[in-house]
Amino acid sequence: MLKNRKNDLLYLLNIIEYIEKISLYSNSFENPETLYETNDQMNYNAILSLLTQIGENSTKLSDETKNDYPYPWKDVVGLRNRIAHDYTGINIFIVFQTIKYSLPSLREKAYQIIQEGISENIFDKSELLSTKESNYYSHIDFKKLEFEQ
Repeated sequence: MLKNRKNDLLYLLNIIEYIEKISLYSNSFENPETLYETNDQMNYNAILSLLTQIGENSTKLSDETKNDYPYPWKDVVGLRNRIAHDYTGINIFIVFQTIKYSLPSLREKAYQIIQEGISENIFDKSELLSTKESNYYSHIDFKKLEFEQ
C-alpha cells in the first residue's frame, strides 16, 4: 500500500509527543541503572513502550518524507523491533544512550519536517491547529510550529 505523505503530519506529531514524554520520565536520572531501578521499573517500562511507538510511527512515514529528510530511520525501527521481540534482553545502557543522544536529534528532525511541510502546503494547517487543541498532544511545543494564517 502506497503511503500518503499528507498523513505524515500525525505520525510526526506522535513521535514528538512520545519523545517529550520520554524526556519527562527520564530527565532526572543521571545513569541507566537508576532509571531502570526507580519506581519498580515503571519509568523504564513506560519509556520502552514509547520507544516502540516511535518506531511504529516511523514505519508509517512515507518513503518520500524519509528520502527528503535523511535520518537513520532504519535504526529507529530497528530499536522498536528489538524492544518488541526481546523485551527482557534490552540493554539499559543502549536505551539510556538513545534517550540522551538520539532522541533530541529525532525530535528536531520531526519539528523541521512539520515546519517545512506546513510552509510548502504538504500538510494541512487546519489539521495541525486541531491537534494543538487536543489534550493528547499536550507535551508538544507548538510555538516551534507557528505559522501565518
